[in-house]
Amino acid sequence: MEVPNKKTRNKPETGFSLLELTIAMGISLAVLAAASTLLATSLRTRSRENTRSEALASAQRALNIMTREIGNSGYGLTDNGIVTADSAADSIRVRANLNNDTDLSDTDEDLRFVFQSANGAIVRVDNAAGSVVLATNITGLTINYLDMSGNSATAATAERVNIDVSVDLPAGLEQPASVVRLVSDVALRNGPNTLQQF
Repeated sequence: MEVPNKKTRNKPETGFSLLELTIAMGISLAVLAAASTLLATSLRTRSRENTRSEALASAQRALNIMTREIGNSGYGLTDNGIVTADSAADSIRVRANLNNDTDLSDTDEDLRFVFQSANGAIVRVDNAAGSVVLATNITGLTINYLDMSGNSATAATAERVNIDVSVDLPAGLEQPASVVRLVSDVALRNGPNTLQQF
């Protein structure tokens, strides 16, 4: 029987040295930092784009509501439905007798659209139901009163109304702040020339 040699060394155990572990941790931390930075940038970009999209969608929605309700002004009346004393370049008041009764005190029959420059908002004021903010981040609202040929007219003689809305879009990492214009041209159902045709 053979006796083991006491002088033979046992095989050393394999594993990571402290230096190897430190290097591996440093590389892992660098990769994690890069991934975190990329994720944070992505989330900021997404948030900014959501803000820009919401501002545009809000302005488009406001413009659609204004277009529809201004287009219906004068319904059931003998004029174009625009209240001249309360209409200007940054606001318009319109009336319509939607249910053909004896007054204009019902909901959606006496409306005013106002640009509040201090808040950057377009507000819809219904004399029967109160007010609601239609859009924010608005830098301008211009309302032009036109005749059928597109020439400037007074509110009382207007055949068409041109609505010009400017929306403020915030700056991004690689995009400057910008202003987008949305325009709608509304033919009034009860314009003076339209009334003469029927």
